[in-house]
This record gives sequence, structure tokens and C-alpha cells, in this order.
Amino acid sequence: MKGIEIRHLRYFMRVAQELHFGRAAEILGVSQAPLSQQIRQLEERIGVRLFDRTTRTVTLTPAGRALFEKSGAALEGFKEAIDEARTVGGLNAGRLRIGAMSTAVHSVLPQALRLLSERAPAVQFDMTFATTEGQLPLLADRKIDVAFIRPPRSMSGLRTLEVHREGFSAVLPARSPLAGKPDLGIGDLRGEKFIGFSDIRGIGYQDIVFQYCRAAGYTPEIVQRVSHTKAVAVLVAAGLGVGVLPSWVEHEPIEGMTVRPLPELPEAISLVAAWRVDSLNPFVDIFVQCLQACLSARSPGRA
Repeated sequence: MKGIEIRHLRYFMRVAQELHFGRAAEILGVSQAPLSQQIRQLEERIGVRLFDRTTRTVTLTPAGRALFEKSGAALEGFKEAIDEARTVGGLNAGRLRIGAMSTAVHSVLPQALRLLSERAPAVQFDMTFATTEGQLPLLADRKIDVAFIRPPRSMSGLRTLEVHREGFSAVLPARSPLAGKPDLGIGDLRGEKFIGFSDIRGIGYQDIVFQYCRAAGYTPEIVQRVSHTKAVAVLVAAGLGVGVLPSWVEHEPIEGMTVRPLPELPEAISLVAAWRVDSLNPFVDIFVQCLQACLSARSPGRA
């Protein structure tokens, strides 16, 4: 029918599934007002009302139910047609822009990139290394396609897949008496000066560290606050204090710094791959499939 676009049907299907404009808008990564406008536009172009709306409820009209039953198949057929075109075309052109934290290098990222290059040999990669706070604006502005980040507070407009989980390690000046202590525990850091994270960066796993310090009977004395894990490591190597960091720091030693595991702390640090719900890059879906395949290979039975 003239004037009806795939976007209209996609928005309609999401509202019909959620029966809530606010939740549907959040999942689609759009604001509620444009979503409502698109639904009204669809109703005007079809010539029937699709939803009955009150201040508290949203329900499908009989016409809406009829459209809902048929639209799913139509959208699936459209997706299959696009997938077929990509297959026939061989995905012979394109670029995937990836943002990553350092820990991603020591988890599943290299294997997933290798698998993607086997499935789509001509794909070109761009890589940007930044913190979670540095990557989220790039993802929002479509300057990267996939971000490897700590789980953000707001997931609006994003899909995520956990790709790695790790615990904690203590980082100590190499000349510290604690550097050679067997079975180092969080209680052994009592009385040490700590290098900590600024509030915007450290509100996640730093809170867990402080919780265990308090359980050991002390509150850490923070003498420096920084915004990046490597900055903590550098200041520790300079002898300015100790730190407790994600265990991936064991893979990137710094002269003057000793890394010791803290097995009593939980494996509570998550790394996720994040991408936009409305991503326009056809390689994103394929890359996510590669990530899932790599994770399944590492952990048999994992969904």
C-alpha cells in the first residue's frame, strides 16, 4: 500500500508485542513521541485504528490483531530476502568498526575476529581502544558498530552479549614487602595507601573491593583517584600506593609492579559486547554470531 514502509511495520510489531509505547520506544532506541507519530501515520495510511489507547492500557483492535498476525511473516520474509542478497553478493564490501577495552584483547575478541574473517574474507576492520565512557558516545553517534565495554547503567537502544567474566588481582610496587607474601589476601592490604578510581569510572567493581575491605576490618585510604585501569597500574609501579584491579592486568606487566591474584574476591567483573538495536551494518549480526560460536566452543552447553 502506498506510503507504508518497513519501518512502520517494525514499529507496529514492537508496540503490539509490548502493548506499552514507553517500553517499545526503549527497545527500539527511539523516543516515545516519534514512535507514536509513526503509529498514527500507519493508521492513517491503512485507514483503520490499530490500537485502543487509554492513560493506563494499550490493546490491539480487531484490525490491529489481524495486521499483527500477518506482519510477522512479512518482516521475516523481508529479512530472509536481505540475507539471501547478502549471501549472493558475497558480502564483498564493507567495514566493521569495533571499540574495545584492553581486557577484550585477552578474552574472546581475537578468536571472533578470526572467525568473521573466515566467513567474510573481504571485511575491513577499524579498531578503537577506549574506556566504557569513551565508547558509549561513539556507539550512540554510529562512529563504531560494536563496543566491548563494562555493562552500562542504561541499556536504552542497545543489545548486549556477555563475553567474559573475571575476578580481581592486587597490584603492588615490586619493592613492597607484600609482593613476595604467599597467599596474599585483601586483609593484607590494611594500612596501605590505595590508588582508586574516580567516581564516574569506579562505581561498579570498586564498590565490591571496598565491601571486602570493610569485611576485613578496614576502610581503604585513597591517596590518588584516576579514570583508567592502566593509570592505576602506572601509579602503583611508581611506588605511590597499591590497587585492586580486574585480573586481566596479569597479561600486561609493567616494570616496577607486581600482580598477585585475590581468589577470595568473586568473579564479578563482566565484559559485554554492545551494539545498537537499529544498527545498519550487516556485519554486526554476523560478528555477534561469531562471538556466540566462540563462547559456545569455550563453554560446551552454553546457550
